[in-house]
Amino acid sequence: MAQFHNIKFLKEVEGLSQRQIAKKLGISRNTVSKYLKQNEPPTTINRQKVYGKKESSDEIKRVLPIIDQWLEEDFKRWGKQKHTAARIFRRLEDEYQFKGSESNLRKVVAKRKKKLQEIFIPLDFQLGHQFQFDWGEADIFLQGRIQRVYLYCIQLSASRVRFVRAYLHLKQEAFLDGFVHAFEFFGGVPTEGLFDNLKTAVEKILQGRDRLEQEAFLALQAHYLFKAEFCNVRSGNEKGRVEGTVGYIRRNAFVPLPNVQSMDELNDYLLEWCLKEAEQRTVPYTKETVAQMWEKEKEYFHPLPEKRFEACKLVSCRVDKTSLVTIETNKYSVPCRFVGQTVWAKIFVDRLIVVAQNEVIAEHSRSYEQNQMFTILDHYLEILVKKPRAVRDAHAFQSSDIPEVFRRFHRKMREQEGAIGDRKFARLLLLHREIGMEKLTQALLEAEKTQVFRYEVVHEKIQRLTNNSFMLENLSREKTPTNLLDYKIQKSNIAQYGQLTGGQMK
Repeated sequence: MAQFHNIKFLKEVEGLSQRQIAKKLGISRNTVSKYLKQNEPPTTINRQKVYGKKESSDEIKRVLPIIDQWLEEDFKRWGKQKHTAARIFRRLEDEYQFKGSESNLRKVVAKRKKKLQEIFIPLDFQLGHQFQFDWGEADIFLQGRIQRVYLYCIQLSASRVRFVRAYLHLKQEAFLDGFVHAFEFFGGVPTEGLFDNLKTAVEKILQGRDRLEQEAFLALQAHYLFKAEFCNVRSGNEKGRVEGTVGYIRRNAFVPLPNVQSMDELNDYLLEWCLKEAEQRTVPYTKETVAQMWEKEKEYFHPLPEKRFEACKLVSCRVDKTSLVTIETNKYSVPCRFVGQTVWAKIFVDRLIVVAQNEVIAEHSRSYEQNQMFTILDHYLEILVKKPRAVRDAHAFQSSDIPEVFRRFHRKMREQEGAIGDRKFARLLLLHREIGMEKLTQALLEAEKTQVFRYEVVHEKIQRLTNNSFMLENLSREKTPTNLLDYKIQKSNIAQYGQLTGGQMK
């Protein structure tokens, strides 16, 4: 007891190190370390427990550091892949020739786990300060087929507001796009975000909590003015708010499985679900709903920037001789004047934009299928005027975006005028740049009614449409000017032609 007191006094009061205490008392550092680890003095009962009856055999003492190391590593791993006492026993037998009994080892492992068990601190977050982010996944029925979707889940730490949006992949453009929608939903930007070490945000893990972040993610932070903080490796529990949110969303918003026709429909449903949850749920340890606390938290947010962040991946590509660029195995058309040039493609979640010399030259809906081709007829009009025979078989001309009347009219012009009909039809297609596709379609439909499939007829119809002219027979009597009703055309006198020809008429 005296020795225990002396060691504790020298350490706690005089502030000596273990080495200095051992030297001063003339004992080993192991003895000093053992007493300092004890919270209670070695009373008679404790001495009998510790010294009268050995807690473990020499064999267990030999492997105890190994057991502690394995258990400490387990705290940094996923909860479903940790050592059991039985697994520790087998490993010790196989790797360290352990000769002790399994029952004794089980008792030791249970005590060591209890000793090493992590203790958590209750947290109370400041309004507007932090949000936590994580990905989840769930199944849905999309157009009648089961589809796995990925859930962008974000939660405000103070008010507990949740936002979730579904995507078909985990690519960086989806990651960035989620923040655009989330901050607009929240009504502002919190000061700090807490993240896992996901590849779309972190390029390299440095020492401690330092990270080399992805350039696009840094651009997002600079645009919205928030700071990213990252959890320790394999320590997802550090963002416990959103960890629980992912499972809650899957069990409540996705049971039963949503049955939707598009991702837009699913995300509209999820948006309504988030708003409803905010109205119904209460913030723990308060009497306020999440929605009420959210209104207070909005006052502490940074305001949204005037311009939306471009949540896209930027890639360089070359326009091939068929005026196509290749993006993730799919091909998309651009205007044929850019053949052979290098252009930039901005890949968004739902679309892609092609840019050349700071000018947007093409825009397409993004496809998640493989090895597909997407063309726009307007991109090929100049070359079709030079090669009119290609109109019928051009990929862009077969698109469902082209009204069927175009194909019917072309067939008739080709039948009646052959190659000249192809050439004239290509000239007709160019007219849509001046009057728009809608009016050109209307002109073709009106010309089709006359059963005269000629360029001149369509051109006349276009002039009537664009000049807002009207025909006299379409006017009612009430709207017709009076002087026009009284106006009569005098018939020609054929005899006058005889006087001009000297009386000779043929």
